Amino acid sequence: MNAWQNWATDIALNHLDHISGKKIVYSHGISTNNFFLNRPVRSLVRYLAWRPYWWRLKAVMKKLDAIFFLAQSGTDCRFDDLRLAEKNEIPYYIVPNCLSKAAVDARNSDYLKKHEREIFIAVGSYEWQKGFDFVLKAYARSSACNKVTLHFFGQKKTHFHKILVELSKKLGINSNYVVFHENISGDELLEQYKRSRLILLGSHTECQPLVLIDATATGTPFIARSTGCISEMKGGISVKRWQDMSEKINLLDKNDVMWENLSNKGIRSSHREYSPDNVSRELIKSIETVYKNEHKHEKSPS
Repeated sequence: MNAWQNWATDIALNHLDHISGKKIVYSHGISTNNFFLNRPVRSLVRYLAWRPYWWRLKAVMKKLDAIFFLAQSGTDCRFDDLRLAEKNEIPYYIVPNCLSKAAVDARNSDYLKKHEREIFIAVGSYEWQKGFDFVLKAYARSSACNKVTLHFFGQKKTHFHKILVELSKKLGINSNYVVFHENISGDELLEQYKRSRLILLGSHTECQPLVLIDATATGTPFIARSTGCISEMKGGISVKRWQDMSEKINLLDKNDVMWENLSNKGIRSSHREYSPDNVSRELIKSIETVYKNEHKHEKSPS
């Protein structure tokens, strides 16, 4: 079963007593306990609506043979299910996300040096949850503002895109130095990763962002808001406030040695933790262990 709070998974969870085979949930984090202070009323309504789901999760877990998690720990409530599993001694295994096919292909190309990379990028969607406004504020405060062009890559432009355009004007960002793209993905998007000096992520909530995993394949360091397991991910820096992101932009823009070190760490992790071959082996190994009833709390090789 793939992911909590998923209708297909929930159907199976409601019939666990009638399933004779091994019962495993591959968790991509849980969002029942999310609360956004910038959306207090909606967050409260949502939080209350998910209470029954959260309250019955312990009983559901005890009927499972194992749970697979993306990382060993996280900094916020997205990993509350892992903490619940640990507290109740539910067997679990660590199987991370892997690179996209486009990112795997990108590893076969030459890596550009820092001085050859001319842009910053932010990848997500034009919704407030992805925190593009967080990135804009950080960029506007940094020494790179109106010197290095910031490119946003999202899906279809929404009303929030208009808010971002107005915000960039209020922050004093020259329109020539901020570009909003839509519907760019796959190989075309990875080409932008390759020429980017930094990838900036301001999402309010993530578990293990695929955009950062793909960034490792191109040796592009990231600066990201600390959510989910981002603080554990190699190849970048996690921050709590947009002011902190601004400071780290300045630091990496000046410090070539630190930039190179983060770039190399990311590249190594793309060949280790996030390689499809390695992730597949870890997944198969974990499944085999569950079927042998050798329940151990194992970590992925690093």
